[in-house]
Amino acid sequence: MDDHSKKVVLRWWQSMMSPPAQLSSLHIQPAPTSYKAQLKRCESADDAMLTDGFRALWLNLSDEIINQDNSRNIECWATIAAVLVHVKSESKNKLAVAAGKKGEGDKSVVSELRFSQLQNAKTPEDFLRRLRRVVQQVKGDVSAVDLAIDIQKWFSEYGQLRPRKADKRISVQWAMDYYRAASGKRK
Repeated sequence: MDDHSKKVVLRWWQSMMSPPAQLSSLHIQPAPTSYKAQLKRCESADDAMLTDGFRALWLNLSDEIINQDNSRNIECWATIAAVLVHVKSESKNKLAVAAGKKGEGDKSVVSELRFSQLQNAKTPEDFLRRLRRVVQQVKGDVSAVDLAIDIQKWFSEYGQLRPRKADKRISVQWAMDYYRAASGKRK
C-alpha cells in the first residue's frame, strides 16, 4: 500500500470515528453517522460496495487504484471499509499482536482455533466474516492502517498460482506476531 493510500485510509477512518473537536484540528470533515451504520450492517463486500461510506473511501484513492482492471481490487477495498468500521480506537497494535495478547487468565484474547480459522480462510466472504469477528474480540483496538495493509496482503495472495515465500505470507506473519504476543515476548 502506497503512502497516499495509507493517508486516505487513515483520514477516512478518522472522519467516521474521531470526535468532532479532533477532526476540526485535523481539517477533516466528519462523515455522516449513516456511513458507519450502513457498513456495519453489510454481510459481504458486495453489500459494502453499495454504501456511501465505501464510496467516500474509494473515490479518494488514486486513479491508478480505481482504474485497475481487476475485480479483486474493488472487493479488497470494500472489505477494508467493512472491517475498519469495527476499529474503535487508533492504536499501534497490529491485529495478530492484539489477538495473541493474554486476556483474562492465561489465555489469549482470541483463541488459537479462531485465529487459525482466520488464517485459513478460503474465500473473501469467509475472510471478511472471520476478520470482523476477531476485530470485535480485540474490542477494535488495532491500527486501522496496519489492518488495511494486512487485508490488502491477503487479497494479493488470494488466488495466486505461485505462493510467496513462507516468511512473506500474511498468514505466517500473523502466526509469528500472534505467538510472540501470546508468549509475552516483544519483537
